[in-house]
Amino acid sequence: MDSKLINGLYCKKGNVEWKNVTIGLNVEQFAKELIRLKDVAAENRGFLNIDICTSKDGQKLYAILNDFKPIPKEQVTATEHSPDRDNVPF
Repeated sequence: MDSKLINGLYCKKGNVEWKNVTIGLNVEQFAKELIRLKDVAAENRGFLNIDICTSKDGQKLYAILNDFKPIPKEQVTATEHSPDRDNVPF
């Protein structure tokens, strides 16, 4: 995927203390974006994770696709974890 920016989703800082972010959607652009990201969602049980980020100057908010995938952990047996366990002196 070439762009992590989410097209058609626009973020602004909330205008009262209890509202952190206001999100505006351009329905046409966002509908196309959802179609573009359909395969990504299919890999994640139908979900997309979107992060709301702040620009370096702290003035603007923007939305990006969070495509983090944890590295699968290998199963390790007890013998592999502690191969010398049979030689414990007690």
